[in-house]
Amino acid sequence: MSAAYRRLSPPDSLTVFSYVWAAQTLCQLAVFRSWLREGQVTAWVLLLIAVLVLLFPGRLRLFLVMLLASVVHYVSVWPFVSNRVLVDTILTLTMLAGAIALTGHRLLTREPVTKAEWEAIFNGFAPVCCAIFIFIYYSIIISKLNSDSFDIDISCMSMMYGNFVSNRPVFGNLLGVFSVEFLFWLFIVIEIVIPVLLTIRRTRLLALYFGLPFHFLLGLMGHWTFSSMVISLYVLTAMPAILQVLDRTCEWLEARLRPSLDRGVSPTVLFAGANAVLLLLAFITEPRWVWLSWTAILVAVAGYAALRCHARNGLFTTAGVVDLSTARPPWLWIFFVVAFINSMSPYIGFKTQTSVAMYSNMRTEGGVNNHFFMPVIPLFRFQDDLVEVISSNHRSIDELRKHSPLFEPDGKKYEVNVNYFELRRAVSQIAADDLTITYRRNGEKRTFRRGALDNVDRDLDTRPSLLMSKLLYFRPLFKGDKAYCLH
Repeated sequence: MSAAYRRLSPPDSLTVFSYVWAAQTLCQLAVFRSWLREGQVTAWVLLLIAVLVLLFPGRLRLFLVMLLASVVHYVSVWPFVSNRVLVDTILTLTMLAGAIALTGHRLLTREPVTKAEWEAIFNGFAPVCCAIFIFIYYSIIISKLNSDSFDIDISCMSMMYGNFVSNRPVFGNLLGVFSVEFLFWLFIVIEIVIPVLLTIRRTRLLALYFGLPFHFLLGLMGHWTFSSMVISLYVLTAMPAILQVLDRTCEWLEARLRPSLDRGVSPTVLFAGANAVLLLLAFITEPRWVWLSWTAILVAVAGYAALRCHARNGLFTTAGVVDLSTARPPWLWIFFVVAFINSMSPYIGFKTQTSVAMYSNMRTEGGVNNHFFMPVIPLFRFQDDLVEVISSNHRSIDELRKHSPLFEPDGKKYEVNVNYFELRRAVSQIAADDLTITYRRNGEKRTFRRGALDNVDRDLDTRPSLLMSKLLYFRPLFKGDKAYCLH
């Protein structure tokens, strides 16, 4: 064998996950291309670093820089982000904090980090990320257990299905053989079964058989960025089983690439080149289909890893999955608490957007709670402070009077009330000196004139603090007794 021969060493957990997480980060940037078009520096920096991590995932410092860039960028665009972006931020903070806590001293001194330490980093943050992943499932299904979600006429599930059939006829026709009611109950059952299986360590690997095809289907329905993030977390959850498959895969590739390796071709260069082609295809074609193809491969690998592990160790094995008891350092669990509080926000009167209650038809505002069993304990009063905008001489304020539900086929708009905090935010973004608004708050009709000394709500023209502006975000509230679909 040539002295120049280089063996294809199987990757470690952190290298595999950094590759997968970089790919899903690029998915988020692909769907939110407005961040790039608007010239946001933080978005372009994150894009560049995520590409480098995708090409060279075995660089710890580069991965940590990507995590830091993710946090900086996502926080910079808070609060106007989707639920998945906020969850992404919490997970990324967990990874970054865990890695720095375990290897910060080496990073400062530029000492090399051993492969054992790479595994320690992954094993430190993976349990907390996995627990957050499981809890997000519970949060989503619990939010859907409300009367309006089970009303097929206005349920997000039925509206989403109708939108899918109309806009994607090929796949829509395949699902068209099933009724809306059947798919609704199928999705409900699956979304209950998955977190229960994930919670119990002996059944955690079984969850992949339900979760992987379910989220690939959601990707086909258009929610490919959310599915990409979730499938990345399934990879994290089943990493021990996946590493065994990758070990065998490296042996298989080594036998077939031996002539190239004997000539001194670096495996790193081969890997980077293959992913460069993937990036090029995503650039010159529709990114969604490229990443769905990539996701299909990832689903196949993870699914095969689960089957292989079950065949070797039995159906209810504890092998092959992340152990939730190994988090290091233990204070990383504070990020789980943050995720918990965020999801509880609607039930404590704090905020109603980015609280991981997406597509749920849930309503907890204005003293009305349509949930079957979750109480609203008003520790905060933000979401009950509602305003009816009657008229305004500024278009952006006048447009707050009506809102269209998600997946509304004809774009019909319904009258809504808006949260007073959101009205303050909107007013702070208008520079017109002659701004006038007529509105009703607490049952009392009021008029606001910019600069007038007799304004009842004087803080309406006061910009909310930066902290509150980042943390609080409220959806509009449809008038009447129907909670139409909103994200």
